[in-house]
Amino acid sequence: MTKQRSKVIKHGDKPGLTGYRKGCRCDTCGQAKSDDNAAYRAKKKLQDATDVEAAQHFFPAPPEIEPSSMAVAWNAPAGPIETTLISELDALIGEPPFKKTLLVLAKYNARVLDQIPQLERPDLISGMQSRLFNVFDRLRRVETAAGSGSSWDMSALLTTDD
Repeated sequence: MTKQRSKVIKHGDKPGLTGYRKGCRCDTCGQAKSDDNAAYRAKKKLQDATDVEAAQHFFPAPPEIEPSSMAVAWNAPAGPIETTLISELDALIGEPPFKKTLLVLAKYNARVLDQIPQLERPDLISGMQSRLFNVFDRLRRVETAAGSGSSWDMSALLTTDD
């Protein structure tokens, strides 16, 4: 059994949208509200279309930007600094922490240093050299030579207490 809502007429002497706002749900007031909603949606749709056209008028598409000549060429052949670095990395002794990551960073910094003259940005040299030296410090030899003690050897801390 379905329960039907009785349509109470509350519009008084003003049927239509005003009556709907007062709570009347008769066919006349309901149709007025439906028409009002349709008019609102049509107006909103027209306004949105106008806004898009106005935006395109006031904000035209940006011009095409040519690639910068200041960009580092990552696919260029290795320069003298990178070539020397690669040959010296093969002579590393020991396994410092994060060795693979540090090797990539060192090659990256060497590639940038090699290309700084073509970029005509000598102001970058000092910073890139500092970064490369920082990587060198981290890649320093970690194994000790035979017979020499090292303050960095902490293996004694791992022994069990008596």
